[in-house]
Amino acid sequence: MLIKTLLATLSAASAVFAATPLESGNWVSVNPGFQTQTCAGGSVSGTTFTIPTSPNGSTSGSGCSNGHLRAERRYNNDYSSGVHQFAGTFKINSMGGSRIAIKQTFNGDAGPYFILAVDTGGRLYSVEGGATLATGVANVGSSVTINTVHNADIHSYRVYVNGQLAFRDDNAPGGSFYDKFGAYTTDSGTGPMSITWSDVAFWTRQ
Repeated sequence: MLIKTLLATLSAASAVFAATPLESGNWVSVNPGFQTQTCAGGSVSGTTFTIPTSPNGSTSGSGCSNGHLRAERRYNNDYSSGVHQFAGTFKINSMGGSRIAIKQTFNGDAGPYFILAVDTGGRLYSVEGGATLATGVANVGSSVTINTVHNADIHSYRVYVNGQLAFRDDNAPGGSFYDKFGAYTTDSGTGPMSITWSDVAFWTRQ
């Protein structure tokens, strides 16, 4: 009974991480708009993002020049200075593919900077560099909360998985950045996948 109670508490805690910024400071909530990007058969319904097994050959639409399977939101929170935090909880509804990007911090000046992807077995990893952030957490039906904290002034970037620091880069590049999430196949990835994001929030530190 105690174990069940503890698991229920941890599950409830992970659900509220997204509404609460991590790290100290005066965090001010912001509410940027977004554009939906789909490509090659990807689709978006609310905050559920779905990609099929393979591309349908279409390269029309925003963010679709490479023909990869894509179903994402591109947020208009572009910044080149200051301290910025993203948080959101994702749940994989179904996944028959592998190596699928689910969250990006994109450098508009140089291309992808940090891409969080999921592989078979529930592994979360960084596409750029291949570092494993967590294993066995991103399973079908499980809720996982992601926080990213980017101090663009000192080139520091951190990623938290369920409230625990999982990735740190103290030599992040400069540039103009923005956030994306959804489902997008990496160069070696395949579909299908359905993923739902919830409790999404953005803050800047004053």
